Amino acid sequence: MIADTAAEAEDLAEQVAVEIEAETPVVTLDQALAPGAPLVHDTAAQNTLIDARFETPKVAAAFAAAHQVIEFQFTSGRQAAVPLEAHGAVATFDRATGRVTLSASTQMPHLLRTGIADALGIAEAELRVVAPEVGGGFGQKMAPIPEYVVAVWAARRFARTVAWIEGRLENLTASFHARDQRLDLRGAFDADGKLLAIDADILCNVGAYSNFPATCGVEPLMALADMPGPYRVPEYRARARGVASNTCPMAPYRGVSRPVITAAMERLMDCAGPRLGLDALEIRRRNLITDFPHTSVTGVVQDPGSYRQAMEFAARVVDIAEFRVRQQAARADGRWLGLGVSVFSERTGPGTPAFEARRMVINPGFERVELAMDPSGFLEARIGSSPHGQGLKTTLAQLIAEETGITPEKIRVVAGDTDRCPYGWGTFASRSLVIAGGACKLAAATLRDRLQAVAGQMLEAAGSDIEIGEGRAFVRGTDLGIELRQVARALPITRATVFRRSPKPGWRQWRPTTRTARSRTPATSRLSRSTSRRAKSRSSGSSSSRTPVV
Repeated sequence: MIADTAAEAEDLAEQVAVEIEAETPVVTLDQALAPGAPLVHDTAAQNTLIDARFETPKVAAAFAAAHQVIEFQFTSGRQAAVPLEAHGAVATFDRATGRVTLSASTQMPHLLRTGIADALGIAEAELRVVAPEVGGGFGQKMAPIPEYVVAVWAARRFARTVAWIEGRLENLTASFHARDQRLDLRGAFDADGKLLAIDADILCNVGAYSNFPATCGVEPLMALADMPGPYRVPEYRARARGVASNTCPMAPYRGVSRPVITAAMERLMDCAGPRLGLDALEIRRRNLITDFPHTSVTGVVQDPGSYRQAMEFAARVVDIAEFRVRQQAARADGRWLGLGVSVFSERTGPGTPAFEARRMVINPGFERVELAMDPSGFLEARIGSSPHGQGLKTTLAQLIAEETGITPEKIRVVAGDTDRCPYGWGTFASRSLVIAGGACKLAAATLRDRLQAVAGQMLEAAGSDIEIGEGRAFVRGTDLGIELRQVARALPITRATVFRRSPKPGWRQWRPTTRTARSRTPATSRLSRSTSRRAKSRSSGSSSSRTPVV
C-alpha cells in the first residue's frame, strides 16, 4: 500500500480484504518431523532441508570403553534479535539521472545493492545504497528483504521518493529469528573425568524459507562444526538437520548456534562432575584445551587461548569456597543461591578459505580499502565494511595513524556508501577489525613507503632514513624535516603524474601521464589495498523529491 502519509496508507490497508485458504501448519520440530506431516516445500522430504553427518572412526569404541556416559536433551527456544532500530528505508529517485538512492538500515550495503539490482533486472550503477548510523543489526540485517526491493521499485515506478519503516511488532513477529534448536547430547568419560567422545543429534527449526547469503544451513552446520568448543574431544559423532516449518526464517544472530551448543556442553560438564566425584572447576580443568594452536576433531584450528586461565581467574574473584559457606547459610534460611561456570570459544573474522570450504555462491572473506590523501595532508579511508556503533571508524583511524605517522584528527574513515566505498561485505561475524583492519594496515604501509620516498627526495636523503610522526617527515637523527602537507603536495599523483617505477634516492624524474590525469581525481593521491585479490565495481549517484510512505 503506497500513500502520501502513513495514516493514509493505514486507512487504505484497512479496506483490503484478503482471502486465505486455511491449511494445516507445522510449527514445531515434532510437528514438522511427524510421519505424514504436511510438507512446507514439496521438494523437501520429511521437511528436512539440511541433513549433515560427521563421525570419527573410533567413536563407538570410545563409548563402549567409557566409565560414565552422560545423556540428556537440551532445548533452546526461538529468539529474535530485537534491534533498537527496526528495518527502514528511504528510496529517492533522481529525475535528472534516473538513479535511485536507497538509505537503508542494513549491515551489508553492497550486497543489498546487488540483490535489489538482480531482483529488478537493473544495472547496479542505477542504484546507490547508503547505510547511515544503523541502530543495531546483530545478524538480522544481513540479508536483503523484499520491502527494500519494493521501495526501490516504487521510487522508479512513480519517479518520487518512497519511505518504509518496519513496526516494532512487525520486526518481532515477521523478521528473521534464531536459535530454535533441540540437541540430544551424549558424552563418554573415563574414570579420571576426561572426555573420550561426544555424540550429538542436532535439530534446528529453520522456518519456511532460507536467507541470503548465510542460507538456512548456517545454524545446523555451525552447531555441528563447533560443538567441541574449548574442550578436547578425541572422538565425535554428530547429525545436524535443518527442518522447515511454517514459521519465520532463521538468520545469523550473535554467535550463530554457539550460545546453544555452549550451554549444552557446559550442562554436560555439570552433569558429569558429580557422577565422577569432581567439582565444576575440576571437571573442566581436565578437559579444557591447553596446547595451542589446537586443531579440533572437526578440523577447526584454534589460535592460542586462555580458557583455563580465565576460568581460574574468575574462580579467584568469586572466591568459590567463601560462596559455598554463604550458600549453605542461605539455604538454611530458605533462600537458594546458585553458581554457574561456563567456558566458551568464539569463531570470529572468517576469511576467504573458510568461506571457500562452505562452497557458498559468494565469498565474503575479504575486504578492500582505498586511501586518498589530499594536498593539504588530510587522509580519507574508504572501506567496504559497514560499522554499526562498534567504534570501528575511530579504531581504523588510529591504526592508519600508527602505520603512517599521520595524526588521527587528519584521517577520515568513510563507510556504508556504495558510491564512495569499494565493494565490501559490511559487518558480521566480528570480522570488521580483523579483515578491514588488515586491509587498512596494508594500504597504510604502502602509503608510508611512498611518503618516505618522496620526503627523502625533498630532503636529499634515503627513504629508509625518513621517519614520519606527528604530521612531519624528518631525517632520522637530525632536526631536518618538513610538514607532511608539503610532501602531499609534492607527491607525483597530485600533479596528475605517476612513478613509472619505484622511486629511489637520487631519482627525481617525474613523468606526466595524461591518461592518469583523466582517470584519477586531480590533487588526490589514492591507494587501494585488499585482503584478497577479488574486487568488484563501484557506482555513483545522487537524490531528490517528496516522500510517500509504503
